Amino acid sequence: MDSVTHITLGACIGELVLGKKLGKQALLWGAVAQSLPDIDSAGALFLPPEQALLAHRGITHSFVFAVVVGLALTFLVRRIHHKVYLPFIMLALFFCMQLMLHDLLDTCNAYGTGLLEPFSHQRFSVNLLYVADPLFTIGLLVAFVVLVLKNINYQGRTKWAFAAMMLSGLYLCLAGFSKLYISGRVQATLEKDQVQPGYLITPAPFTSMLWYIVAPINNGYNTAYSSVFDGNDNALNYQFHAKDEGLLSNIQNKELINSLITFSNGYYTINKAGNNTNINVLRFGQIQGWAVADAPFAFSYPLVAGKNQAMLLQKGRLSGWDGHSLKIYIKRILGKTVIENKPNHKI
Repeated sequence: MDSVTHITLGACIGELVLGKKLGKQALLWGAVAQSLPDIDSAGALFLPPEQALLAHRGITHSFVFAVVVGLALTFLVRRIHHKVYLPFIMLALFFCMQLMLHDLLDTCNAYGTGLLEPFSHQRFSVNLLYVADPLFTIGLLVAFVVLVLKNINYQGRTKWAFAAMMLSGLYLCLAGFSKLYISGRVQATLEKDQVQPGYLITPAPFTSMLWYIVAPINNGYNTAYSSVFDGNDNALNYQFHAKDEGLLSNIQNKELINSLITFSNGYYTINKAGNNTNINVLRFGQIQGWAVADAPFAFSYPLVAGKNQAMLLQKGRLSGWDGHSLKIYIKRILGKTVIENKPNHKI
């Protein structure tokens, strides 16, 4: 999830657990603990881009890291606040659970989280939330502002923190039910077309009411978008994308290819664009694919790049957004289909 979500969630938990002992400093320690796993983002400063992609949400997002760093924070805070009675077990559970909650919350996104590093390199993802979802975060943010501004003696502090966490929890449950509903709709269409198993359903940007679907079929994938507000007569419009793995035969850097295929979790296509051969990671959606037929993918990585060409990583998550496209997006979330070009395949 985004940093704002982790900071505000950590602060709210800090208020509930340590607020009476540490005052507003509990907000700080909660926010610090919730943010620590993302120190791996610094890898982008000195690692090759494809290696930085695999390093992020790796060892620092594991349960091992949560326990080791949680215990280290426990000793540190007890030393800093030695005049305050802070039971070791209570403080250790607080920090370890904060770090683990960060990890588990990140599994709700499409990126994938290495919970079992270094013993297993498997990445876990349940695809319930977009990396930034305003409806999930808004309650936490409001509560955080109240906790920061209100006096420490304000009687409603714990109520604000608890209510915010309940609101986010309810939204997460709603996202789960929404995905189950969309999954049932997708299953019905895939059974008719006898598409291969292993389809992916993940949220569209900033909402869990509109979902992006990737379904393997023959030598490629079908992609589509579906809203929970779509009517029964609102058909799923699938767009086919050939995998074209044959385009990789002339690429010499096999280590780069293997890293990106690992990062894609198997959901990728290859295409030519000018002098470059690109690998497209399908898990991150298409550039406004809910409104544009055969839209390009948001995450496209050039395998053969010229010396003056910059890396194109997640180039289009917000590409082309303006007032008009936002209105179209809201309409699509509400179940009104707006497609500029007719897709090739319709179910």
